[in-house]
Amino acid sequence: MLRPSIYLIHFSGGPSRNDGNGIGVFKDGTINGGDPGYIYRGSYEIKDDRITGKINVKRWNPTVSNPIANLSEYDLIIEGQAPSDDAQFSIEGHIQQQPSVHVKIDGKRLEDAV
Repeated sequence: MLRPSIYLIHFSGGPSRNDGNGIGVFKDGTINGGDPGYIYRGSYEIKDDRITGKINVKRWNPTVSNPIANLSEYDLIIEGQAPSDDAQFSIEGHIQQQPSVHVKIDGKRLEDAV
């Protein structure tokens, strides 16, 4: 189980294998965060050493394009091996509105979340 924490999030994927960074707060089955152009909100569940979830990604800054999928809003479906420790994780996902677009998400724990 992930303890409530703030993570530096690095994501990569899409047709051009673009990447970017943001901040994500994982707490009590919810995910909240963002970056200079997008807000992330969603939920996750850990069961039998697997993590699954759905994250809504929504543009808040119209001058910033998304390096993965140039959509103003989409849902990211995540699934993978649950993190073995709280220090870091690596999971994969796909964009629900464009299932062929895959995303890799790496997280590095920065601090506890309150």
